[in-house]
Amino acid sequence: MYDFSLQLLLAVFAVFILACLGYGLLRLRALSADAREEYADRAATKPATLRGVSEGEFVSLYVKSFAPRWAFYLAAGCAVAIVLSPVALVIIPAIYDQIWRATGAADWAGRGGYVFMFTVFFGVVAFGALPAFVLARLHHTRAPEPFTHALARARGEPIPEETGWRRRPKWARRVRPDTDADADSSASAGDGGSSD
Repeated sequence: MYDFSLQLLLAVFAVFILACLGYGLLRLRALSADAREEYADRAATKPATLRGVSEGEFVSLYVKSFAPRWAFYLAAGCAVAIVLSPVALVIIPAIYDQIWRATGAADWAGRGGYVFMFTVFFGVVAFGALPAFVLARLHHTRAPEPFTHALARARGEPIPEETGWRRRPKWARRVRPDTDADADSSASAGDGGSSD
């Protein structure tokens, strides 16, 4: 029964990985078709936005900017978790045994106890969390620039620097406290507090 459940779990992970990869590849193909349509539309209606940019370069920029990168990173994360789980299940009990023996080998902390199970469980979780952290970090640090910036750079135009601070729009009114309401509330509090 144990072998079958392990094989079933591996099969579920394999199907999930293949689903992520399949989704990512299908989206890349659809994005390429969308990019060609967008290029044809822009060439007809807004040719200035394509000045100096070939169709192949436009398609490449479009796909790179809008690609579902998360699907590929998720598949990679699951594959790494599958590979690291057996390693974790060998290393963690070995380290636990060394620490257990070094601390006096108490009966309550042996291999069948709750301390051992707690250590193995959270050790395996940590073995999965570290690669997930690394892949999430890579996903965010390797994010492509926005499509409008990439297209402007391909046309040879300068990209405006983002200041990070936005001025308040002129149409937005500032909130000012109602001074009459404050005066009324303080006067009523003064009157109501003095009773004979």
